Amino acid sequence: MPRSTPVFLPDHRLSASELQCAALDGELVSLGEGFVSVDAPHTAFIRAASLSPVVLDSRVIVSDRSAAWVWGWGAMPPTVSTCVSIAARIPSPDRRRLRAREVVIADDERVVLGDITVTSPERTLVDLARHDGGRDLHDLLARGLRESRIDPDHLFGALSGRTNLSFVRSARRRLISAMAEAGRDSEATEAGQTSP
Repeated sequence: MPRSTPVFLPDHRLSASELQCAALDGELVSLGEGFVSVDAPHTAFIRAASLSPVVLDSRVIVSDRSAAWVWGWGAMPPTVSTCVSIAARIPSPDRRRLRAREVVIADDERVVLGDITVTSPERTLVDLARHDGGRDLHDLLARGLRESRIDPDHLFGALSGRTNLSFVRSARRRLISAMAEAGRDSEATEAGQTSP
């Protein structure tokens, strides 16, 4: 039976117990809220699809560290971070049930991967720099900057373009520091590739 994605989720065909047994047998590995074949590549599309049991509404957007995980920059956080556009008009009880914060977000700041919407790499970096306090934030930002290859001018333009954003100065400092780290890492990698 063909599947739209190679992510196996507990449903009427396979229970959670059966999927866990297949993982114990070495046929599947756990990924997000589901399971994938041991040889399946862990792409952003597949990681996003694995969150479908948690993202119950098409208006919900995966954000922050969860989006960073989808983009492949860091580990999966213990809980999925989500947001909704202020224009989505989701009633407060539903937003609380979905654990989604309300944000102002433009269409170009979200990416649709299959059935799941995720904040764009640029928006993810800006959000993390603005309001994440994790100890590993610097490394996470540096890895995101390295892997997304976003133009720094474009990133700072996104910060400057929103006059109502809070914590812009601290976000700018964090991003500048992470850019320096990302630059050092990429220079070291390039030097290692060119040395005899």
